Amino acid sequence: MTPVLFSSEAPKNNVPLSAADGDASRCGGAPRILVVDDEALIADTIVQILNRNGFIAEAAYSGEQAIEMAKRSCPELVLSDVLMPQVDGVEAAIAISKLCPDTRIVLFSGQAATIEILSRAKDRGYNFELLPKPIHPTQLIQHLRS
Repeated sequence: MTPVLFSSEAPKNNVPLSAADGDASRCGGAPRILVVDDEALIADTIVQILNRNGFIAEAAYSGEQAIEMAKRSCPELVLSDVLMPQVDGVEAAIAISKLCPDTRIVLFSGQAATIEILSRAKDRGYNFELLPKPIHPTQLIQHLRS
C-alpha cells in the first residue's frame, strides 16, 4: 500500500479550470490539469499534490462531470481513472479529445480489465497513455512533466 499524505493546508495556485479561460498567462504558465476519479479522496489528494508542485489542478468526480468541465474550458492535460460508473474514463477521454483536440490525456488504473477497454478505444482510433494505480507522487510528477 502506498502511503498518502494529507494536510488541512489549502493548496497553492488553486485557480479553477473554469476561471482560467484558456489564458495560460493569467495562470503563470502553469499547466492546467483536470483530475478525474469517482473516488473523491483519490481525486482530491492528487489535486493537492499537483497544485503543490506547480500545476493548476481541479477535480471531477465522474466522467460526465469531466466532460462538462472540459466544455467550459479545455485543460492542457486530463488525468483520469479508467473504471468509473456510467461514463468510464476511456469514454470521457474520447469525448474530451473531440472537444479539446490539443489536450493530453493520461489514464491510470489498477485493474486488469483496463486493457480490454483501452483496446476498444484503440480500435476507434484513440491511443491514450496509461499509468499504474497506485503510483508514487514523484513518479506521477515526473511523467506529467515529460
